Amino acid sequence: MTRRIDLLALSAAVLTFGVVLLYLVLVAQEGGDVAGWAVALLTLAGVGALYGAWPTSRARRAVLWPSAAVLFFLGYLTILSIGLPLILACALCVLAAMRARPRRDWRDLV
Repeated sequence: MTRRIDLLALSAAVLTFGVVLLYLVLVAQEGGDVAGWAVALLTLAGVGALYGAWPTSRARRAVLWPSAAVLFFLGYLTILSIGLPLILACALCVLAAMRARPRRDWRDLV
């Protein structure tokens, strides 16, 4: 029986969207300006992790690796505030990408 959803990638997506929501709430409380580029990058990384949650996705690895890179980059930039959950989400994306096997390769032919 195969798993229908990869929980590692799904957890990374949920964590990423939670950080975006937390960021928006904290900035709204302080009355500051939202960095739109950061919210856009985090949202794209979360959508990529969500896409990677389906094991049957065609470009699963090709989407999870850039999502992990974006999450690590933004986590490194914001390590003193919201960076640690982003680096954790990056690690979850990396684990999900490493665990994924392409649908067709030479082992399927043997």
